[in-house]
Amino acid sequence: MAKEWARAFYKSKEWRAMRRFILRRDLFTCEECGARATEVHHEIELTPQNINDPAIALNPDLLHSLCHDCHTAITKQTADCDMGFFFGEDGQLTPRGEC
Repeated sequence: MAKEWARAFYKSKEWRAMRRFILRRDLFTCEECGARATEVHHEIELTPQNINDPAIALNPDLLHSLCHDCHTAITKQTADCDMGFFFGEDGQLTPRGEC
């Protein structure tokens, strides 16, 4: 659930359009596990200080498609690995870009 100070941003046309763009760009595929992505993750955590900076809040290079479980694990810092890596079909930790 979005924090009170972020609710207006997540309801904005700009965010909804960017969220849709990111999910389509990534073919609705979770960057971490390959499941169906339903959420978009900000690589740089949004704060009251940066939420109105489009270079952070709406930058497609800093947005990642994730499934609910991976998004929860990353935001609660219980993920198995850092962003930029994923577990390949063989179970090995692989840098993104080598898939």
